[in-house]
Amino acid sequence: MSDAAPLLKFEQALAELDRILRELEDGTTSLEDALARYERGVGLLRMCYGQLRSAEQKIQQLTGVSEDGKPELKPFDHTSSVERARRPRPDTRPDSRNGGGDPY
Repeated sequence: MSDAAPLLKFEQALAELDRILRELEDGTTSLEDALARYERGVGLLRMCYGQLRSAEQKIQQLTGVSEDGKPELKPFDHTSSVERARRPRPDTRPDSRNGGGDPY
């Protein structure tokens, strides 16, 4: 897959796939160019399928339904991944301030 493919949004990749398909169907490209375009198309297609799988997983999580159609009753974590990364980790060591007592 090309290095540029991950930078594309789904809609951009789909539009490029459509353009590649039309170029291949018109039959005016050389064999070498057709193979290069086909290779680019396969990379874009893989990227699109990956993004669709990711979106489907997010939808399943948001709707709270498991793969077998049963409802999942777990709380939804509404904090963004950026907020979670900034959040300090709780200090779990005993501390005299929180009643845990200092063993030393």
